[in-house]
Amino acid sequence: MIFTFLKGAVDIVVLGSVAQDTYLYVRGGFSLGCSRVAESFRIGGGGSAANTAVALARLGLKVGFLGAVGADDVGSFLKEDLMREGIDVSQVQVLKDHLSSRVYVIVDLDSGERGMVGLRDACNFLQIRSMEYISQSSLLHVSGYMLQEEPGRSRTLEIMRKAKELGVTLSLDLTQEIAQRSLIKRAGEIDFLLGNESEFRLLGYEPSEMSLKIARRELGCQNIVVKLGARGSAALMGDEFIHKGAFRVKVVDTTGAGDAFNAGFLYGIIKQYSAEDCLEIGNALGAYACIGEGARHLPKKEEVELMLGRKI
Repeated sequence: MIFTFLKGAVDIVVLGSVAQDTYLYVRGGFSLGCSRVAESFRIGGGGSAANTAVALARLGLKVGFLGAVGADDVGSFLKEDLMREGIDVSQVQVLKDHLSSRVYVIVDLDSGERGMVGLRDACNFLQIRSMEYISQSSLLHVSGYMLQEEPGRSRTLEIMRKAKELGVTLSLDLTQEIAQRSLIKRAGEIDFLLGNESEFRLLGYEPSEMSLKIARRELGCQNIVVKLGARGSAALMGDEFIHKGAFRVKVVDTTGAGDAFNAGFLYGIIKQYSAEDCLEIGNALGAYACIGEGARHLPKKEEVELMLGRKI
């Protein structure tokens, strides 16, 4: 499926949360009621949408970020962190009455799996301002975390509807909390709906051609992309169903792998590559994210090309 992309100030606008991530690395797993001594910790930039924005910027795209931070030291750090990656932060709002978002992540070094607890504040109070900036971009990518609660939900849905009216290509990344058919339908006509296998199962769909065709009809989405973890990814693009296997890597930390996949896939869409190539680039970024610590273990374009064995 071919999309016509406009030449604007940025190639893509990413709408969603930017947060300070605090990582604690343990062994032996972690669950409620247990006690562990962390082997190490680290603090850095995070937030699902911001991770995707950074990955896109490292691939060489012009990226704009639309989100909000608090008027605090964490907010200043988060804006500067995005700026260092070459991301346009002119649309990042600083809200005096709210705290910058924070996420606390516990990573099991034995399995690479993780659990997290987030404090979402400023990003949920994003204000709707001029749509001119979004209208000049090729694509608007929205993090599903923005649809979890009010007032962020209503404001984000309005931005999405206005973007479609302006002819901007729209993508939405699911979360388990927004895996509700009625909520997705409220978002209007979504060009690309991305989510993992468990999120689509919460909606009642499987990663098969027949099931995704039903999902497309019932949800009103043009194209559907399913992240399958160690099994790669699958998509229904137009009338074509594609499955692409994963890259084999030794997993260190899965934090941000889905965000990285989103960036690789959307990079391919903007470059107007085939559906198969879009999935493969997404898989490459997702795999790379897993072989290092933290959500920002993201590759440069040259490193992706080395994994693929070709230029992108």
